[in-house]
Amino acid sequence: MDTTLPFKKMKLSSSCEEELEQTMTANGNMEPIRMTGHFSKGKDGAESVSIIFSLNEAVGALAESLKIFKKNQVNLLHIESRSSIKVPGYEFMVEVDSTVGDIEGALENIKQKSSYFQIVTRNYKDNAEAVPWFPRKIADLDKFANQILSYGSELESDHPGFTDPVYRARRKEFADIAFHYKHGTPIPRVEYTEQEKGVWKVVFNNLTRLYKTHACYEHNHVFPLLEENCGYSEDDIPQ
Repeated sequence: MDTTLPFKKMKLSSSCEEELEQTMTANGNMEPIRMTGHFSKGKDGAESVSIIFSLNEAVGALAESLKIFKKNQVNLLHIESRSSIKVPGYEFMVEVDSTVGDIEGALENIKQKSSYFQIVTRNYKDNAEAVPWFPRKIADLDKFANQILSYGSELESDHPGFTDPVYRARRKEFADIAFHYKHGTPIPRVEYTEQEKGVWKVVFNNLTRLYKTHACYEHNHVFPLLEENCGYSEDDIPQ
């Protein structure tokens, strides 16, 4: 699905059909419109189905399609519009509540009245053509980061720290910081113990001594910049 043209939100109320039809009649060129009322923003979750469709051009076509949802007792969670690059006119993205009403019947009726129709929900009847969800802004990473971050407390039995309760507890503290961080909140700082700083100092000094003969050119070029600009030193564990 092409996302170069943004959708525009249309806020729906339960009695919006007449208002929408009147607005579209007055705007025969089908300019994107913004309605009054309220909508509950869905999340394309297990209890919703999202579709994109483009209607055969006619005055009041969108209002008629909304009546199909009403006829089938399907609740709309979200609707947006944008200029279509696939067919002449506009296309609409609609998210519906899949827990009530005749969803299959409503979608089939909408499909029959559309020049273009696609179900984009991933979990609707093993939809092979669904567009996979992907992050569109950095804050979206918070939605799944905790699914891929190692939580820290679980280790394989062959890990050197598997039988060390102190190590495992400290490892979990670090993992918890990453696990609970959300974009936009202050970045937390780790307070290292004197013992940890001592270990870092030994490792830092021994590695930097070996860099000149064992590290690649790129590393030796960048590492002094890290020392100069990022606080890398034997006495300061980088955050």
